[in-house]
Amino acid sequence: MGTAPGAATPRSLRECKVRASFLLKDLLSSDPSRATRAAERLRVLPAFARLSPGELLSRKDSVRRKHALAVIAQEQGHASWAELKQVLGEEERPRFDAEAFFVPGTSVFLNRWFSTYAQALASLREEGGYLFPFREQFFIAEPGFLVSLGVDLADPDWARMGFNWVEPSDPAARERLEQKLIALGYVS
Repeated sequence: MGTAPGAATPRSLRECKVRASFLLKDLLSSDPSRATRAAERLRVLPAFARLSPGELLSRKDSVRRKHALAVIAQEQGHASWAELKQVLGEEERPRFDAEAFFVPGTSVFLNRWFSTYAQALASLREEGGYLFPFREQFFIAEPGFLVSLGVDLADPDWARMGFNWVEPSDPAARERLEQKLIALGYVS
């Protein structure tokens, strides 16, 4: 469940983003009380202030991440997300995002998709490939897919991390690869 107003002050932008994600999940919850509490929290924003919780819930598909981030900022006493970022004094560095891999022209590859990490890990161990998270799922990329995107598969850091982006054997190897993927433009 999401963070309620008055909760402990977040220590980082990452924590604030997690709180915003929880708020959105609560809004989309099948539990009516959870969804209604989330709608109430969103009503602090001028765009939603005139709507009743029920009206907001009927329009929940129009609520975006930026709205949830603005709510978190307001709950922390800041006028905007930009102000909260400035107060926390953190620069957001680009982060690798596997979703950026999926561009037109890459659909010819047959990556393996899984709903659980355990299934993906078992497949990685049995059949090889490159394991990545994707939203609430996991996929194992075939080598040709990554090569078509300009990824250097000869980099020894792939083996060092065990070809597993989710739980790398060597986190420092994943960090180095992440910087290389960011340089290629695969960012969130």
